[in-house]
Amino acid sequence: MVQGISKLFIKEGHTQEFIDIFLEIIEPTRKEQGCLQFEIFGDVVEESILFVLEKWETYDQFGDHINTEHFNRIYPMLECLMIQEADITVCEKL
Repeated sequence: MVQGISKLFIKEGHTQEFIDIFLEIIEPTRKEQGCLQFEIFGDVVEESILFVLEKWETYDQFGDHINTEHFNRIYPMLECLMIQEADITVCEKL
């Protein structure tokens, strides 16, 4: 099992817009083969920092996610609301 933790840095004043768009990707992602968890969280201090926590059965399934139709359709809309690339960490359960 692998866990993906993404830290997202959102442009000031665009956090709610980002969340509204992101919500469109949650259900299709949760239906992907191997997806065990896919959720978004907000930093309790800095509202323009968000975290995506995802769990997948395998690393390959985690990687396959970025090739899906819904990811490729929605991610460009999200990317333009970020001030920098996401900081992504992938961990494996020991």
